[in-house]
Amino acid sequence: MSIKQVKLAYEWNLIFHEKYSLFVEIESQHKYSVIDGENDLIAIFTLDESSVAFQHSVYNLEHKIDFTTKTIDIKHKPYEEEE
Repeated sequence: MSIKQVKLAYEWNLIFHEKYSLFVEIESQHKYSVIDGENDLIAIFTLDESSVAFQHSVYNLEHKIDFTTKTIDIKHKPYEEEE
């Protein structure tokens, strides 16, 4: 599995699958959406200096948040790789 790593607002980092895309809300610049290769929504979350809040995620989202390094690791894989 290949991954991407991206710098986000407030010096947070996001690690996610290479087949996923990341979108930023234009108005807030700290609200993000992660979309899979079939344009299905994986997660919506917001950030500030010290917290991450998920507004939506797939029911079985696999993720880890490390507040020490300010890293969000979305371990969730595309459906075809789960089999």
